[in-house]
Amino acid sequence: MYMFLAIVLLCGVELGLCWNQQVDSASVEAHSLDVDDDCSADSSCGANLLQHRAKKYERQDEKKALVPALVDEVYTYGAPATHMPSFRSSATEDGCFPGLRSYTEDQHGPNGFQHQVDAGAMFTKYPHMSISSVCLHWETDSIYTPCTHTNNGDAASPSSTINGGLVYQNWGLHQENDYTDRLRDITLNGTKVGAQNPFDAARKFAFAAWRSYTSLDEQRGEVAFGMSGWNLVGRANFDGSAGDTDAVSLIQERDTLDCAVIFEGTNSLSEMFTTIVEYGTGYCGFDNVHVGIRNELWSLTGGPWETDIKPKLEACNRVLCIGHSLGGALCEVFAACANSGHYSDPDYQRLAWGKKMAAQMKEVL
Repeated sequence: MYMFLAIVLLCGVELGLCWNQQVDSASVEAHSLDVDDDCSADSSCGANLLQHRAKKYERQDEKKALVPALVDEVYTYGAPATHMPSFRSSATEDGCFPGLRSYTEDQHGPNGFQHQVDAGAMFTKYPHMSISSVCLHWETDSIYTPCTHTNNGDAASPSSTINGGLVYQNWGLHQENDYTDRLRDITLNGTKVGAQNPFDAARKFAFAAWRSYTSLDEQRGEVAFGMSGWNLVGRANFDGSAGDTDAVSLIQERDTLDCAVIFEGTNSLSEMFTTIVEYGTGYCGFDNVHVGIRNELWSLTGGPWETDIKPKLEACNRVLCIGHSLGGALCEVFAACANSGHYSDPDYQRLAWGKKMAAQMKEVL
């Protein structure tokens, strides 16, 4: 991944800065009236109770059926955000995408006055997709924020200061070892949890994400050697408009027949403009999708995608999406479209695949 920008920018966008706002639900529950609460027929709450019941049943009637998931998990690393509002999955009851969004942060000065965050994760003004996130620290507790039906898993709110401290972008925190080492040694509340999922899975798939920057031969050998039981079974190379070449890869685990789509991140100076140009546009039935990332994904789901990747996805048991930097942003939009249920949309039809009996595929040569 080439690092071409040395931007120092106060964080005035919604990105991962490591702090949490605690929500006190007690005050909300204290003013709620449940259908099972005692309420006499002649009391003043009788009418309210009937209205409450009617509204509850109305909400149940309006609840949409879940769509079958094409993308089962997402793992991203230092990825820019892509959509306003945050993408939510139509394939899960809580609207969250299974998996993990990882980003790195260092704190300096008295009481962590200065926050330096992986610049890739701070690169756009949009909120991230609804997925659990981890803000990775080194030699101190990290911050893990589970995604729920009431939040999108972000460990931060838009702010250029945290308790008076300053927040900066740092491209030096965007490298592979920044992620693999911190995921391996991660602690939460003083307890080592690196051997637990989703952190163990995220560390394993980080290795796969960075292999996408290598040649086909290098990627095939490194996946087989470094990811026991996994093989590279598909790779499509796309010629970019600025003379760059982008790769989309597919790996499969032999025992489970699960697969992972891997989008390559930014690999040339010209491709930086993909993320810099960020006004909203339509894609796959959604409004206000980051235009540069939308255009990149649209290009990557044509041509070689149709022949080298899409047919093979039909032979996968489960499908994951993995990406570093721009590759992670592409995963956000890819998973949102794949799990949207927008079956008649041309963008969905261009991207989506059918589900057939899972089968072991041959290693690509």
